[in-house]
Amino acid sequence: MEHVIFVPAIYRVDEISQLASFLSFIEGRITVKDKKIVLYLYSNRKVEDKDINYLKTLPANQIVVSKSEHFSDWEQPYIEAITQHIKTIKPHAVISTSDEFIKSILARVAARFSCGFAVDCTDFIFDEVTQNYIFLKPAYAGNINAKISVKNSSIVFATLKIKNVAECSFENVDRKVEIIESLFEELKLFSGNIKIIEKNLAQNIDNKLESAKIVIGVGRGIKDKENLKYAFELANILNGAVGVTRPLVDMGWVDREYQIGQSGKIISPQIYFAFGVSGAAHHICGIGSPKLIIAVNRNKDAQIFKIAHYGIVADATSVMKSFIKAFKNRLKGC
Repeated sequence: MEHVIFVPAIYRVDEISQLASFLSFIEGRITVKDKKIVLYLYSNRKVEDKDINYLKTLPANQIVVSKSEHFSDWEQPYIEAITQHIKTIKPHAVISTSDEFIKSILARVAARFSCGFAVDCTDFIFDEVTQNYIFLKPAYAGNINAKISVKNSSIVFATLKIKNVAECSFENVDRKVEIIESLFEELKLFSGNIKIIEKNLAQNIDNKLESAKIVIGVGRGIKDKENLKYAFELANILNGAVGVTRPLVDMGWVDREYQIGQSGKIISPQIYFAFGVSGAAHHICGIGSPKLIIAVNRNKDAQIFKIAHYGIVADATSVMKSFIKAFKNRLKGC
């Protein structure tokens, strides 16, 4: 009997490359020979040819693009489609990324099947004999990995936070990608009376945090929301991205999409700048293992200095401005 893993994902042009790491991770953790990984990519428009070609190389046994004009910024059409696909596929597990939108969708789908849901896990253990899952999730500010078992569920639902990797170790095979039109009556029923009038984005900035090689991390030590502009300016100069600690999100300075850490995004930059970051464990567990960490903090006893390769005891914003000036001057002749 096949062990089926269903991976639902939403088509976003700038995020599709992350599927390689994600699927490779799952494929490596579940080692039974009779496993079947089924990827469904939900889209409200035509998937670009280059992305179709990319999908064909992914380590999945079946890849389906489910296209419908009803898929938008509202969860309900996705809930109806994923529910129907689960009934058809009959998976043992439904596993997806820890994107906030997909978590909201899967929580409702899991409730429909009266199943447990493990969210924001960083790893899992699969028992080949019992075919049970044990998920690992940081707890107590990242000091331990809690083990989570989803018991008494016909289907295991979970989302994973994994680090993206530059290269994935899976066989390059030209697989068939099936494209279907989602014509469920439920999609028409729930979408027909809903119309998006206006979208308000907190900040319309291309900030590819999870794939950036250089990340400018900022914490409360920058003191003022206005000083965030220097972080974005420095990131722009270095072709990097900006990430923040949780307090800045809680204070409403930036959107949660910028948060790094246990309750935010897991990143894997080569270089990490920490401006005004104290170094709390729940933030540090999200930065991966950068080759170079440069920390700036006024508190000489800040935890961040224990892991930094270079530390500067000074005002974070002032040093950030100095770095901007220095890098601008250095790049003039390039």
